[in-house]
Amino acid sequence: MTTYKGIKGFTVQNVASDPTANTGQVWYNSTTNLLKYSGVTTSGSWTTGGNLGTSSGDGASAGTQTAAIFMGRVTGGGNYNTTSEKYDGSSWTATPSLGTARRSGTGIGTSTAAVVAGGQTTGGGNISTVENWNGSAWTTGTAIATARRAMGSSSSGTQTAMIVFGGGEPISTATESWNGSSWSTVGSLNAARYVLGGAGTQPAALAFGGTSPVSNASEEWDGSSWTSGNTLGTARYGGGSAGIQTAALYMSGGNAPVVTNVEKYNGTSWSSDTAVPTGKSKTNGAGTQTAGFMIGGLSPTTATFEFTGGGAALTKTLSTE
Repeated sequence: MTTYKGIKGFTVQNVASDPTANTGQVWYNSTTNLLKYSGVTTSGSWTTGGNLGTSSGDGASAGTQTAAIFMGRVTGGGNYNTTSEKYDGSSWTATPSLGTARRSGTGIGTSTAAVVAGGQTTGGGNISTVENWNGSAWTTGTAIATARRAMGSSSSGTQTAMIVFGGGEPISTATESWNGSSWSTVGSLNAARYVLGGAGTQPAALAFGGTSPVSNASEEWDGSSWTSGNTLGTARYGGGSAGIQTAALYMSGGNAPVVTNVEKYNGTSWSSDTAVPTGKSKTNGAGTQTAGFMIGGLSPTTATFEFTGGGAALTKTLSTE
């Protein structure tokens, strides 16, 4: 008779409680009389996160699913806002306000070392203003060269190494790189667009989606130039983005009407994942491909959603007594 030992060369471990297992490990739990293995999920799942303190959309965000910051957004009545809030994995807390009210800025960094760049201020004018967050206060930083709103960015970058790209209006291909002391204009996007998604670091970023017109294009940044990548399955703009160049996540967005589609990028191609429970345009994202976070959206909402994506660890029962 064929046995597991005969196939694999070793016996199944017999334990009294489930171990902290490595992917592919098989064990028998003698307490529950269950045969189990450790694998990874193939698709994601969504849970509701803590509500924002203020209904908001079209802001900027940075950080992770358990430590995010959301700032400079539109609230009820179309008010542009200086409000900033910080997330601890379960609830939002108000933090000191931005110096300049804005919407459609772009956020980069972490919940304790973030940047918000550009945007549109009260009255409708685009701004080049940059503000830095140190975990307790916002201070004015060096402005980007071109005032614009709804840019993409290397959202996982840092305060000393990041890029911003695209934006409007007029709709732009411009890319600017920050080295910790100054901004410099570098290689342009292949396709001009704004309200686009962005992920990654400097020098390995990813641009995707956007408008006008509504786009399904993605482009990869290598530190000096952009190269066209494979297209999104669904063209859209204003979704929440997270992750890095080789493991990005794009959540919901607008495409007349708003879509609930979620897609992930593996460095080569985009694939569909579990749809977000409630679709929003001009929503924001934070986190990683396997632990994404979608924040707010228009019309202004307090809703947040947490994503546990494909590739997350799981334990599965093979048999029961």
